[in-house]
Amino acid sequence: MFFSILSCLSLLTSVVVAQTNTPYCDSTSGICLTGYTDPDLDITVGFILPEDDTSTEYIVQMVAPISYGYTGISMGGTMANSLLFVMWPNDNEVVFSTRWTNGYVQPDLYTGPTITMLKGSGVNSTHIAATFRCQNCTVWEDGSLGSGNTTAFQLIAYVAQTTTMVTDPSDPGSDFVEHDQFDFFGADLSTAHSSSYNSYIGSGASSSSSSAAPVSTPVSSSTSTASASGATQTKYGQCGGTGWTGPTACASGSTCNAVSPPYYSQCQ
Repeated sequence: MFFSILSCLSLLTSVVVAQTNTPYCDSTSGICLTGYTDPDLDITVGFILPEDDTSTEYIVQMVAPISYGYTGISMGGTMANSLLFVMWPNDNEVVFSTRWTNGYVQPDLYTGPTITMLKGSGVNSTHIAATFRCQNCTVWEDGSLGSGNTTAFQLIAYVAQTTTMVTDPSDPGSDFVEHDQFDFFGADLSTAHSSSYNSYIGSGASSSSSSAAPVSTPVSSSTSTASASGATQTKYGQCGGTGWTGPTACASGSTCNAVSPPYYSQCQ
């Protein structure tokens, strides 16, 4: 199981009101978001939406200690019928996937959203971070962000399994046991729209995966050089993977590495 929190919502209403989103800027990616940091679990969840409040995408950042077996968030505030993001470290990689379930059982990989990993993702000696663009993500099966209004109030849940690793840390589709820690914060979506959104997604980002296929992002990049005739992909751009028909050669200073075979390869 992932996280069973629906029954706790009414008990935590007063706590959620006190835990609201506040603005902050990530020095690694240069992206300014709004979010919440749990002082006890040391988990940060941040997000930013386009200036256009009819857009169906947003950017999310998740940061947590590397000692946790996994960390996850629910964009709908509950486990069932919500868009779920889950990540965990595997050596020097961030392993990430989108999930969904209609009951309190193991969430399945969820197809529909398109994930683009951005700068600010990686693993260091203490923490794991995933910063990503999620397209086609404001509406999901039996639910939506802000109940269909991206300027409304939204309850966001975050969870962690602090003791037990996932079944197969190398597999983004791995099973995992139920969380042992969770909490919520209340997000005022009206304060989360930014006129800088397009600049955040326009530079330093990898190309999108074809669907919600799991993506893993290495921490360090290669400095070796590759050259080829024809079109080349920019650094951090997609250069291979299932269904990929774009450039497979990388610009000078980077090479094409399989980071989530067979789904996704990236110029690094």
